[in-house]
Parts: sequence; C-alpha cells; structure tokens
Amino acid sequence: MAKEKSALKVSKIKKKWYQILAPKEFNEMLIGETPCLDPRLLIGKIMTINLMGITRDIKKQNINMTFRVTGLKENKAETEIIGYKVMPAFIKRIIRKGRNNLHDSFVCKTSDEKDVRVKSLVITVNKTKGAVINSLMKALRANMTEYIRKITYKELVNELVSHKLQSNLKISLRKIYPLRSLEIKEMLLEPGKKTAGKKESKRKVKEESSEAEEKKPDEPQAEEEEEIKPKRVKEVNQNNSDEEEIKPKKEKVKKEVSQDNSNKEENSKSTK
Repeated sequence: MAKEKSALKVSKIKKKWYQILAPKEFNEMLIGETPCLDPRLLIGKIMTINLMGITRDIKKQNINMTFRVTGLKENKAETEIIGYKVMPAFIKRIIRKGRNNLHDSFVCKTSDEKDVRVKSLVITVNKTKGAVINSLMKALRANMTEYIRKITYKELVNELVSHKLQSNLKISLRKIYPLRSLEIKEMLLEPGKKTAGKKESKRKVKEESSEAEEKKPDEPQAEEEEEIKPKRVKEVNQNNSDEEEIKPKKEKVKKEVSQDNSNKEENSKSTK
C-alpha cells in the first residue's frame, strides 16, 4: 500500500510559473507571473495593472492598463495593450456642482486601421446653454477623430499615457468655451473585422451543407411522385366507371316511383 501511494504522488503533474512581459511601449518589463500546466493555455489571458507600478510615477496611480497575452517567447508570455481606464474615484473627485459634465462615447480609427472606442469627459468652468454644449460635443468628436486618424495605435497609447492627447484637445476646445478639465475616461481596442469574417464563413458553410442535405431527398421524392401519378389515374377511372354504373340504377328507380304514383291516382279515381 505504501508503494502504491508513493507512485500516485510521483505521477501528479505540477504547475509551473511563467513570467508575463509588458509590450515594447513599456520596454518589455516584467508585469506579473502566473502558474499554468501548459504555457499555450496562457494565450488570450487578460490582466489589469495600475500604471504607477509600470512607470514608477505616483501621478499615474489613477490609471489602469489592460493587457492581453498574444504569444510565447522562451517560456515568457508576450502581451499587447487593449485598454486604458481612469479610476472612477478620480472622476468623482474632479466633478463639482455648478459646472457642465459632458460625457461621450464613440469609435475612432487609427492610421493602421484599428478601431478604438473612446469615452471622454469634458468639464466646463461654469454652466452653459444647450447650443454651446452641442458645439463643444461636435467639435470634440471631429477633432478627436481627425487627430487619431493621423497616428498609429501605439502612438495613441503613448499620448494617452503622457496626457498629450488630452491637453491638445483641451486647447482646441477653449476657443468655444473655457474648460476646467478634459479627460479620456476609457479607451478600448474594438475586435477586428476578421472575427466577423470567420463567423460569416462558418454561416455560409452551414447554409451550403443544409442546402445540399435538402437537395438530396428531393430526387427520390420526384420518383415517388411519378409512381403515385398512375395510381391516382387508375383510382379516377374506377370512380368514373362506378358513377356510370350507378346512373342507370337511379333511372330505374325513378321509373318505378313514377309508375307507383300513376297507379295510385287511377285507384283513387275508380273509388270515386
């Protein structure tokens, strides 16, 4: 029994620790470790890390970065940035009464054709009218889409982290109305069109297979219909012949009834 227990203990598979590295934007520094049986299972893993831990800058403690594992290199997981988010506690701190807090969310495209969802927050110095608010929101969308269209996704991440994008947009919108602050609350990398293409191709394959299955049983059905046609013709002919036989019988019955009626009339006259 002791030997069997020792054999079972030896046969157990132990998990190994794998390092997770940041992308080149952050000099591929170590951002975490995780245990796993197979390193291939790490692909697609998502993790969120505070930006202060990566940049060693205390001013970045209100920002979280989201990473996704994309591959392996020498048993080390490589990642890409898929999200940037300002913590809700910081947003509550900067919002005050007596000001307009303008929230917006829309999708932009970078120069390397990546779709990015941007969620912005604009805070004015004082409360303004509806016309000024509409012009601010329209100008923000137009300026941001044009700005992001000229830069790559990596450059966009760098400018968000360095706060360069926010300051440039704030300067451009000051011409319309003075602003207290302009923040990008969240940036998310939207899923690409390739996944949608795969889904469409799968649907097409399913439709083609269903059409092929529907066509196959149609051929024997046509043969069965051809066999059924002469049977139906025979049945119709039989019905017609039966009707022809029934017609003279009906005529005989009518004659007998007419004769009986005439005899009754004669008898009634004779009695009178």
